[in-house]
Amino acid sequence: MAQTVRRRLVRAAVVVALTGAGALFGVVQPAGAAAPAVTATAPAAVAHPAAAPAQQPQPAPVDVVKAYFAAINNDEFEAAWALGGKNISGRPYDSFVTATQGTDQNVVSVGSVVGNKVTVTFDVTLINGSQQRFTGTYTVQDGVIVTADVRRV
Repeated sequence: MAQTVRRRLVRAAVVVALTGAGALFGVVQPAGAAAPAVTATAPAAVAHPAAAPAQQPQPAPVDVVKAYFAAINNDEFEAAWALGGKNISGRPYDSFVTATQGTDQNVVSVGSVVGNKVTVTFDVTLINGSQQRFTGTYTVQDGVIVTADVRRV
């Protein structure tokens, strides 16, 4: 009997601790929700409402485009691929890496940002020392470049 009472008290302490920890991490109990019940005749049942996942703020479209070019400049091809290379390259990952490895440096100038569209001009220095200039628009959605309309000038 004493063992059963001790288990129930431990369960009640766990419920109180979990409820307190939820408050510590910003979990808010909905208004009108009943506190978890602990009885002396049955094991404690804890009902937790399904919490919506916390939405992380998305980076500004201009920051995504800058991060994309920084990843290419730093030979961080997986990061560049994830930031939108997979959407705009029109080629498989290995071909994307091969093509971007042919560049030595990309210098990007942002012209304008309208909504989720970022207009840029960038100068590419190839490994052989030659330079090329491009201009165009990158469209960013949910922190990733989804389309690009870029041409050589």
